[in-house]
Amino acid sequence: TDKYCQAYFAYDSKKSGGFTASNLRFGNSPIRSTYLVNSPDFVACHVSSYIYKYDILKGLKPGGVFLLNSIWDAEETAERLPREMKRYLAENEIRFCIINATQLGIEIGLGKRTNTIMQSAFFKVSNVIPYDLAVKEMKNAIVKSYGKKGEKIVQMNYAAVEAGGKNIVEVNVLESWKTLEESSKTE
Repeated sequence: TDKYCQAYFAYDSKKSGGFTASNLRFGNSPIRSTYLVNSPDFVACHVSSYIYKYDILKGLKPGGVFLLNSIWDAEETAERLPREMKRYLAENEIRFCIINATQLGIEIGLGKRTNTIMQSAFFKVSNVIPYDLAVKEMKNAIVKSYGKKGEKIVQMNYAAVEAGGKNIVEVNVLESWKTLEESSKTE
């Protein structure tokens, strides 16, 4: 597309299979920032258990979007969120969306590979570019990357793109979450 993009990545020592923080910027003019994104408009978490280990929402702007790859339905996800996270979502009027990319990846035949599903979901909820354009460009990239591996692999990745846009569930952020007390260290 005609958008500019800048990316910084932070990996843990395991790299493959470990924690990765991706800092991405998109804009209509060249981006010359030399620092990580401190106040994002959008945050995605690809691993459900990370909500207990990391301050996933740190700096997420009021009115921003949080996308979680959740292995639970909307109700159970809301129940399992740490109190601090619930309060932040409510106080900052964050749009909270989930997708079970883990299960979708298995159903599609991609196993634990969820990146294409999550990328499609990102484009669906972020409005960085029109979603139809994102789908078209993602599918072009799939042919370029996997075309030599066969039509079956291409079709599985196409299915991942489609699944990412169709299986997003918005979780109701309750007003009552604003008054939740902090969790005790023994909880």
